[in-house]
Amino acid sequence: MTLGKLAEILGLSKATVSYALRNSPMVSAKTQAWVQKRAAELGYSPNPVASAFLQQIRTQGSNPYQANLAFLIPPKVRYNHLDSLQEGAQERAHELGYGMDIIPYEKEHGSARLTKMLIARGILGVIIGPMSNVMGHLDLDWSKFACATYGYSMDHPAIHRVVHHHCQGIRTAFRMCRQKGFRRIGFALSTESDLRSNRLWSSGYLGVQHLLPKSERVNLLLTSNEQWGPEELEKWLLKEKPDVLIVHALGYFPGIQNILKGMPFKVGCAVLDREPDDPCAGIDQQFNLSGKMLVDLLSAQIRHNERGIPQTPILSMVDGVWVEPPPARPVSGKKERAAARR
Repeated sequence: MTLGKLAEILGLSKATVSYALRNSPMVSAKTQAWVQKRAAELGYSPNPVASAFLQQIRTQGSNPYQANLAFLIPPKVRYNHLDSLQEGAQERAHELGYGMDIIPYEKEHGSARLTKMLIARGILGVIIGPMSNVMGHLDLDWSKFACATYGYSMDHPAIHRVVHHHCQGIRTAFRMCRQKGFRRIGFALSTESDLRSNRLWSSGYLGVQHLLPKSERVNLLLTSNEQWGPEELEKWLLKEKPDVLIVHALGYFPGIQNILKGMPFKVGCAVLDREPDDPCAGIDQQFNLSGKMLVDLLSAQIRHNERGIPQTPILSMVDGVWVEPPPARPVSGKKERAAARR
């Protein structure tokens, strides 16, 4: 059955039926419900190829403004890649024709005040950024908004979320280290970082260690931020004697490069959250892409007129990419001769 035939049977124009089937605000909610019910009873099914083509035609050129979205930055967040996450979200919002407000907030704002502020700004969808507390939560009148969050730090309510594929990340890092010839591969991790990965980093590491011969197994160093220190790391390194050490990020372990260089044996280093200027190889978690996926989740909810806490939250995972550091620049001219004299 075609859209024209359905419209003829219902006694409506093709445009009205099309709007109703797409939950468009151009027709009332009552008309949407009636048209969708009758379409289901009559066995109408849209042509997905035609629908995709029409959607492409509608979105060509500059997109008309559709609505406002908000990226909420929780209090006291110190997150290295928050800017990249926001930039990806803003880029996708612009592509789809949405406005995007970056809104820092404090818990003192309160649920009612924050909800009122978002409604006053015309916000239809909200992204909750990574929280400072691992098991965090946010009070909001969720029924007013489409919603999604990044990572596992917002424990409740359970809403749609985009996360890095942590388990695949540690497996990739492990595999790449093996390909480089390392056999005893160690892993040092804080309990807070492990919780932020939903314990998938430690689980993935222990899973691959289990497959190794005993001579190549290295015990995991898992410690709290308060207990972390160079003495503890040095003690563990001397005991386990890894060929290479995997860490969450260099910024979480100040001075780790000097500690590794000071060992009586050679220890390489790899990271699971690599910064562009890091001197060692590691995983690029593709935060920009994650930001775009968060907006895609909001857009899908808005198009289907869905608001509030979902009955079945969707978890979308983004694979990281292994990145090698650029080769060191050769010393030339006067610097080369000075280095030779030393």
